[in-house]
Amino acid sequence: MKRTWPIALLTCLVLLVACRPKVTGLPTLTPTLSVAAPTPTSTSALPPPTPTVVYHVIGSGEALSAIAVRYGVSVEDLAAANGIEDPNVIQEGQKLVIPGPTPEPTMTVEPTPTPTPDIPPQLEIVDVIGRGAPSAETVIIVNHGRGVSLKQWSLRDAHGNAFIFPDLYLASGGEVRVHTGKGEDSPLHLYWGLDVPVWGDETDMAVLADSRGVMHAAKPIE
Repeated sequence: MKRTWPIALLTCLVLLVACRPKVTGLPTLTPTLSVAAPTPTSTSALPPPTPTVVYHVIGSGEALSAIAVRYGVSVEDLAAANGIEDPNVIQEGQKLVIPGPTPEPTMTVEPTPTPTPDIPPQLEIVDVIGRGAPSAETVIIVNHGRGVSLKQWSLRDAHGNAFIFPDLYLASGGEVRVHTGKGEDSPLHLYWGLDVPVWGDETDMAVLADSRGVMHAAKPIE
């Protein structure tokens, strides 16, 4: 006997299949490869190279001085390195240690000093007073610059008369007075020792020059 399914039951099965929910949006899994990072290894510093020791075996007829010249060392260093007291007494077949060359000392070059510029003195004959009278005539000189030695400098007029300065140092800002007449010299007052006037001529000029004859100041007599 053939079994038949009820129509209502078949209809329910079809509806269940049709209404089954679809699973969507699932993430795609990508396989990853994990690689372990290498562990760093410390590298120790290499030791400095060991210097090579040089030996020499003394041959027949060799002198210590010749061996020293051959290896570029002094006889004294060669003898000291091998405990030789007398460089003239060595033996054939003796084994010598050749010392390393003595390092040459480093020469320090001193910088060349910059020369100080030669600034000329700045002297001025500021006035000539008491003209015509030997006991009153006075030339007043002032130093506006650096200090200067007036030794062997001269104070001259236009007629060949000249006063030669003694060993006198005139400081910066200092003043010295040269008197025509007689008196006792001091750092401020110098005396020509004349009995006649020097600066009486109105056409005259007072000139101050150094020991080489270079003029440093001049003033017309007014």
